[in-house]
Amino acid sequence: MIYDLYLATLEQFKLGGMCMYPLIMTCFAMWVLIFKKLMDIHYLSKGTRPTDEILRSRGKPGFSAALWQRQILDGYCADVTDNGKLNENILLSLNIRQKSYLEKYTGTIALLAAIAPLLGLLGTVTGMIKTFDVIATYGTGNARALAAGISEALITTETGLVLAVPGLFFVSFIERHADELLTRIQRFCIILHSTPINVK
Repeated sequence: MIYDLYLATLEQFKLGGMCMYPLIMTCFAMWVLIFKKLMDIHYLSKGTRPTDEILRSRGKPGFSAALWQRQILDGYCADVTDNGKLNENILLSLNIRQKSYLEKYTGTIALLAAIAPLLGLLGTVTGMIKTFDVIATYGTGNARALAAGISEALITTETGLVLAVPGLFFVSFIERHADELLTRIQRFCIILHSTPINVK
């Protein structure tokens, strides 16, 4: 069954013509970035704990927190001063660093998802050009040649849409989870700024 599916997919790929190559490369790049972003968000937020619990257990044996919480806390404790405005700027810098990391590659994924249907449209145009060339040369009597051009036009369009829909869905999914995490980060920084930190 899997082998039959492989053969059918290969046949569809051949019928799609040259435009299938950039479509497949776009697909591969997009899914690599999607999986990377999902793993990044999972790894960054794994083990998130309440802020008051973190501040109480900081420096004690068995201390644990999410990666983003440890990074912000360690960075703040390393640079904290007696100047409230400077401390606020330190937390802002740490916040921006986390935001930059969370937003990295999201725009690229969205761009690849948007490019896919355009490449499909390009395949549609080239397929129809081949079809009209056949009509101009042989008339409508060569059904096989006509079918080849129409198949290329439809398959590339279908492939482009099939790639774009899940890509746009995952962009929305990643952005939603990144926004939720950024809200937590901002809240954490606000609480951290209002809490006296004793640096050893």
